[in-house]
Amino acid sequence: MRQSSTRQVLENRESTDRQYALRDHALALGWPSERIVTIDADLGVSGSTSGGRKGYERLKQEVSRGRVGAVLGLEVSRFSRNAVDWFQLLEWCRATDTLLIEGEQVFSPARHDDALVLSIKGSLSESELTLLRARLRGGAMNKAQRGALYHNLPAGFLLEGDRLVKDPDRQVRHAIGEVFARFREQGSARRVTASLLDDGVRLPARMPGREVAWDDATYGRVIGILRNPMMGGAYAYGRKRSERVLDDAGVLRTTKRTIPRDDWHVLIEDHHEGYVSWQDWLEIQERMSANAISREPREGAALLQTLATCGHCGHRLHTRYGRAWSYMCLRPMDGSRKSCLHVGGVRIDAVVERAFLDAVSPAGVEAARLAAERSEKRDDAGLRSLQLEVERCRHEAGLAERRYYKIDPDNRLVADTLERDWEMALRALEEAGRALDHARQSQAPPPDPARLEALGERVDDLWHANGVTPRERKRLLACLVEDVTLRIDRDVGAVEIVMHWKGGEFDEFTVPLQRRRSVPEDGTETVELVRQLVGLYNDSDISCVLNQRGRVTPKGLPFNRNRVHQLRKRHGIPAHARKAGDGMAPVVGVLEASRQLEVSESTVYRWIREGLIAAEPTLAGAPCRIRLTDALRQRFRAEPPEGFVPARTAARRLGVSRQRIWQRIRDGDLQACHINRGPDRGLFVQLGEAAASLPGLFADVPDNPEDGQ
Repeated sequence: MRQSSTRQVLENRESTDRQYALRDHALALGWPSERIVTIDADLGVSGSTSGGRKGYERLKQEVSRGRVGAVLGLEVSRFSRNAVDWFQLLEWCRATDTLLIEGEQVFSPARHDDALVLSIKGSLSESELTLLRARLRGGAMNKAQRGALYHNLPAGFLLEGDRLVKDPDRQVRHAIGEVFARFREQGSARRVTASLLDDGVRLPARMPGREVAWDDATYGRVIGILRNPMMGGAYAYGRKRSERVLDDAGVLRTTKRTIPRDDWHVLIEDHHEGYVSWQDWLEIQERMSANAISREPREGAALLQTLATCGHCGHRLHTRYGRAWSYMCLRPMDGSRKSCLHVGGVRIDAVVERAFLDAVSPAGVEAARLAAERSEKRDDAGLRSLQLEVERCRHEAGLAERRYYKIDPDNRLVADTLERDWEMALRALEEAGRALDHARQSQAPPPDPARLEALGERVDDLWHANGVTPRERKRLLACLVEDVTLRIDRDVGAVEIVMHWKGGEFDEFTVPLQRRRSVPEDGTETVELVRQLVGLYNDSDISCVLNQRGRVTPKGLPFNRNRVHQLRKRHGIPAHARKAGDGMAPVVGVLEASRQLEVSESTVYRWIREGLIAAEPTLAGAPCRIRLTDALRQRFRAEPPEGFVPARTAARRLGVSRQRIWQRIRDGDLQACHINRGPDRGLFVQLGEAAASLPGLFADVPDNPEDGQ
């Protein structure tokens, strides 16, 4: 069973009932009821492709497994209107000897004549769909050419007969007008959205078959208003094009793609009254396209971001931030990896800023007056939006009240619902009134004309005021400056600046290149000490030695690994390298020795302190270094050798203190090792014939199991 659309499922009930009646036809042909399966998962799904048709996929799986005796349908078009899917189903029916029953006709795809008839029927079904689409599209195009084809009207317009008119609702008109007014002022859809949210201006939206709904401004709604050509008084049809593509799973799907304005099927300018003129709408689209390619100023102290141009290759310069900021060209010079321009931007920005302020200072008073008027208009627009919101809420509350009083009081099921709606409308009216009162109280008083004139004469103070953000300064600069070209003249040692004003004029400036600061000299004794240490230690250990001896950098800073590295680089001192191939055991620090011997650092230091490990000679204050010989490695084990007991047990048996044991080990009278695993890990001593021959070491103590554990 299949219906092409949801509308057909709801309205064409006779076709659906006829398809369900196929079950009775199967019963009449002799199939028992328990062996008849009705597949109706594809109701409301087009048959032009198998994508998204779960019922058709189930049918193919059952047929391919040979579990189907016959498939019943009203006609071939109910199965599929795609030749590839239809012929695949025929091939599987032929392989599994499955019958196809179309109405009163029974076909066996295994027979050549029946397969030929079914193939022709499938081809005609697909061709019929193409003809139907072409017929419908032709009628739609004919109506669109007259500018009379409408699908879903946007909020702000109504259809009176065949004529498109603006919505008579003042709140709707005011909200849409505010979107365009604020975009002309701020130049960015995202900033318009933020401004509407800050002022509490809500936007209308019309869903199909519903009245206008109001909600908070979102970026998608603002873009939908700004991008719609109807707002510019034009009728447009065919702004998107349907394309059939294969997805990653190999399924053919239909997608829509936005096409350029020149390729629209129908575009009728001055078709109806818009919220802006067609020319203004085109300028808005150009501004939004420019924003999309990252020409809109962003945060950051660099003043010439998006305006600076390389004078060597003509490409746009990129901004790089560090301690300050600089402008650099990412295009490499011919034959090298070095960029063709990289120059600091602080002094360049200062020159451009001074030129801009000198140019706008004569118009400072007028600019201050216009800014005050614009701020006052914005506040009035916000208040007007809130006033219209209060009027709308008051109308809805009155409407809910009238509905409540018209209902029979005894009908409590309806009366309770209408009473709740009335209470919600009153609550919304109260919230809207509260927001209006708050906006009136927070509205700033009109500025004093004398103060405005004083501010207009202090353009520099306004430019550097705390409330002015870097983005706002860049936007102001872009109002008058087209671009700023930078070029480095190495012969003169200066940066050439060409400032192009909008209108064709330009000014030239020159800024000397900043000379590199001289590097302070390192102390001679420090450099010689590093030359001595580099043969034994790495940069980290060398920094420890220098700090212990009170050495500091020329700037008075303590040494670290990076500063030692820079010192070696300045004086051409090679880095520490382990000597290979000399046949000697490697010399390492205490940390590395503890890691390789699998003991703690404190254990290694104790063995050094007790004299059991001989440290390599070093300079005063330098870290200890150990030569890891094979004999030393053998003294650190995971398990004790035969005849070795813990040091505390040896002290008890010999009747001496543990310090005496350490002394005998240093003298070579006792053999010892360190066990680094197990519950009795620690120092172990060999007690055997060698220990028994030592005079004066044994005491008359019983050799019981507890003492020998």
